[in-house]
Amino acid sequence: MRQPKLSLRRRVSYGLLFAGWTVVSFVFAQLFVLAVLWVGAKLGLTLPFVLNETVLQTTVSIVVYLVTIVTAVGVPWKLLGQRLSWGDVGLAQQLPRWRDIGLAPVAFVAALVVTGIAMYVASLVIPGVDLETKQQVGFENITQRYEMLLAFFTLVVLAPICEEFLFRGYLYGRVRKYYSALWAVVLTSLVFGLMHVYAGPGMPLQWNVMIATTVLALFIGALREYTGSIWAGILVHMLKNGVAFFALFIAPLLGISLVQ
Repeated sequence: MRQPKLSLRRRVSYGLLFAGWTVVSFVFAQLFVLAVLWVGAKLGLTLPFVLNETVLQTTVSIVVYLVTIVTAVGVPWKLLGQRLSWGDVGLAQQLPRWRDIGLAPVAFVAALVVTGIAMYVASLVIPGVDLETKQQVGFENITQRYEMLLAFFTLVVLAPICEEFLFRGYLYGRVRKYYSALWAVVLTSLVFGLMHVYAGPGMPLQWNVMIATTVLALFIGALREYTGSIWAGILVHMLKNGVAFFALFIAPLLGISLVQ
């Protein structure tokens, strides 16, 4: 990918600016949804159907992802004229190829091995940090089959597609114009990992989740560069979240304890 003839300082600044804008867009989307819910509660507005906790969380997730993507992509497009092609976001290839399908499980297994090594090294280097914090994924107290399906859709289908479009599609495509492949992968992976540290008010920081997601993102980023597409990364992300979904929701129903 041809990089513009800019000074190193300016190229670094542009890359960091796009990374920061992606984070700001995601935070803005969450605050926007919270504000809408708060205003609705203050005005006593009710929806025409009952939203239980699971349906509400799925609905909120859909809105947050949509607002994030529209903000991250649409604002620079409209205000700065930074138009994007499908190739810029890794979607010139409309469907995954057999190569993507074959590379996904290989990258997933490799990421698991490297994650284990990274966790061990982190425990030696930073012994005071809790590396066993349970990841907060929501969807507590699921009792109905449709709630399980909604949780599966949100965690295993929606999140991988939207997050890969945002981080390995939009952000990587923007950063790669100014950075080498190595540094584009590193920057987008660090941003992706840091986005998973904070779990919410009063919750402990998820350092173990940050390490795991950063390592996974490094492999996914490498696939993005190698294939020129986000499809392989989406499949890896789906595998990772699918395994986690099984451990958190399916295994307990089968009497298997995989999560402490």
